Amino acid sequence: MQKTEKTKLAIVDDCVIFRTGLRCILSEVPNFEIIMCRDFNSGENIAFSEPPDVILIHSTTKDLEFQAEMLNRAKEAAPLAKVLLISEFSDMDYLLENLMSGCDGYVLRDVSENALIRAVTNVSTEIFVFDRNAIGKFLQLHGRGNSLGSARKLSSREMRVVEMVSEGMTNEKIASELELATGTVKNIVSDLLSRFKYQKRSQLVKLLNEAL
Repeated sequence: MQKTEKTKLAIVDDCVIFRTGLRCILSEVPNFEIIMCRDFNSGENIAFSEPPDVILIHSTTKDLEFQAEMLNRAKEAAPLAKVLLISEFSDMDYLLENLMSGCDGYVLRDVSENALIRAVTNVSTEIFVFDRNAIGKFLQLHGRGNSLGSARKLSSREMRVVEMVSEGMTNEKIASELELATGTVKNIVSDLLSRFKYQKRSQLVKLLNEAL
């Protein structure tokens, strides 16, 4: 039997207790391999013995200039790696600046163990990850689009699919969780995209806030 290639992870955090905790959690996942776990001193060059697939950065500062520097250095050291930001902050200016700086996923520090593992997996497979609570705050601040008025008309199954899409789950995983055919889930997602005139499945998260 052919062995499944492991996802290589680099953990970057100035807090030794937090990064050690991350390492303990993620090293228990069979298809993850921790190749680096260290702090991230300003001005220090980063060099990986082998390129990581995902770099996890714990954000503890609101210094956006420093945060952008960290993200840039991570991307320069491993251009093909995905960066998952684990943040203590959910305010929108901070969040959007980090997205603009190039992070590929954003979860809050109080994320559950299972959600963190799922976020790392999804980011590694090029599924953008965005914390659902942060999404809700963003939509509350920036208003609801005109198309959202019909969100309350979604069936319970459609809303559950939207929730699972917002968590970064694939059609196959959603189908397994809901005991549906993968083709059925694909049709539900396609119908929702068409109905609300969205181009990407990630846009479906806009429907969550309307249903609250």
